[in-house]
Amino acid sequence: MQATQPWEDGPSRQEEERDGRLRPNEMPSRRPGCRRGKRGRGVLFLVLAAAVFLGVLFSPVFSVTEITVDGESHYSEEEIRTFAGASVGMNLFAFSSHQAEENLCQQSYIKDATVEKVFPDQVHITVTERRVRGYIPYMGAYLYIDDEGRVLEIKSSYTEPLPLIKGLSFDEFTLGQVIETDNPEALDVMVRISQAMTKYDLLDLVVELDVSDPDQIKAYVNQVEINLGDISDYDAKIRTMAEIIREIPEQDRGTLDLSDLSKPLVFQYLT
Repeated sequence: MQATQPWEDGPSRQEEERDGRLRPNEMPSRRPGCRRGKRGRGVLFLVLAAAVFLGVLFSPVFSVTEITVDGESHYSEEEIRTFAGASVGMNLFAFSSHQAEENLCQQSYIKDATVEKVFPDQVHITVTERRVRGYIPYMGAYLYIDDEGRVLEIKSSYTEPLPLIKGLSFDEFTLGQVIETDNPEALDVMVRISQAMTKYDLLDLVVELDVSDPDQIKAYVNQVEINLGDISDYDAKIRTMAEIIREIPEQDRGTLDLSDLSKPLVFQYLT
């Protein structure tokens, strides 16, 4: 009997694969270890990357050695550093300048803040602080307010000779926020006049300002009552008040009408 050649024994493997007759478990396997090798290299890369990151994170080269602060007045440099979360010895990569700026701006006296990382080992902080422009008597204490009507803090007393603001109507306030008054026109009057008093250097005198009636604004300096009228020409009125009030002796009592600057200015003495 004639022997059958191997290539004559049924369809070839290529033909079976082409005809779909080759079962899945008969499919040729890939070279063993090929996929495992790629995965191994990926894991090795991640391990090396983590090692490099940790090396940088804990490297003494990037440990902060100097923190400079500019623009502080109300807060001390140490307080500014604490608010920012910055300290000597921390790693510069682990420090978030964005978060530090947000933390600083949460403080009522800080209007703006910029935090810069200077590689390899320095942090520079610049702040713009709000200034107290007046006081509002409140339940036996004083609200310290800036030139926008924002409450910066509350204290039982005051030391600097800034305007005492009376006549604002409000039930509550939030520290760090502008007061929401029932008479917003009076708040606007207070803000503008306080700014003018700063401009013309009237902050060395204790001035009481009554804005309860925006059409009849009153100011009191020493023993002198000053009628400012409404808010019109307020800049010129405050400038004139600053010039005249320094010429009146502290012991003199009287009234001064500045409601209409087109009329002669007369100081009326009171006995």
